[in-house]
Amino acid sequence: ELLKSYKLPPCQTCTRDLSALAFGIGAKGSGVQWHFHGPGFSETLHGRKHWVLYPPDKKPKYDPDFTPLYWMEYSYPSIDSKPWECTVHQGEMIYFPDMWHHAIVNLDPYTVFVSTFTTEHGVFN
Repeated sequence: ELLKSYKLPPCQTCTRDLSALAFGIGAKGSGVQWHFHGPGFSETLHGRKHWVLYPPDKKPKYDPDFTPLYWMEYSYPSIDSKPWECTVHQGEMIYFPDMWHHAIVNLDPYTVFVSTFTTEHGVFN
């Protein structure tokens, strides 16, 4: 019921039949390790989420056995080519482009988000 009442982002393929929704809650310091997929949006409903992103042609170096928080604290300071980054606050939304590498760290005691995965750019065709 919660996701049925969620207002989708304003994009051409952000319709109930052409997009998929994901809902999550995370504690401070938790997050999502480096990965990539098709395009979409992520809205922070509560708390703040710090995003780091690289375009498809710049794969980040990381150890999958360590958390994204570990990467931010120990790997980030020594890398030459810094990622694009931003902090998404409550009520804000980020668009993540097709096949961009990204990792996320939750900054507050708990963070709530909804992500909308779209079919834009023919990724799912």
